[in-house]
Amino acid sequence: MKRIIIFIIVGLVMFGVGFGGGLVMGRSMASSDVAASNGKRVANPGPIVSVGEFTSNLAGSGRHVVSFTVALETLNVRAAETVNMAGWLLRIKNEILLIVKDKVYEDLTSAEGTLQFAEEIKKSLNAQLPEIGGEVPVVRVLFETFVLQ
Repeated sequence: MKRIIIFIIVGLVMFGVGFGGGLVMGRSMASSDVAASNGKRVANPGPIVSVGEFTSNLAGSGRHVVSFTVALETLNVRAAETVNMAGWLLRIKNEILLIVKDKVYEDLTSAEGTLQFAEEIKKSLNAQLPEIGGEVPVVRVLFETFVLQ
């Protein structure tokens, strides 16, 4: 009878140590995952300026049309005010139309091609717009809608 009680007590102690160790390890692993995900610094988006909707025929032999709505994420409020001025806004719209006119259907069918198109717009606009405090005013080109036919 003594042996059975000793085996039960030893079994309960072993179970408790194993269970407690598992909880401690689980919590330490979970807290390091949370710390790693929270350690990543993500910048808040800058002011967004809506440029408008564009519809254009694409270059090439096919009869393809692209229609999209563009917004620009700007560096700061001053950059947003500059971009939103009537004269600059018309130049921006003109530049986007000129860039899209050179595109062919195959350029825009993939997500990679569309991101490359957005990057071309950003580089072209930043080359034309005045710098704000030594930095380019357009941080990102965002597509609100994008339809390719």
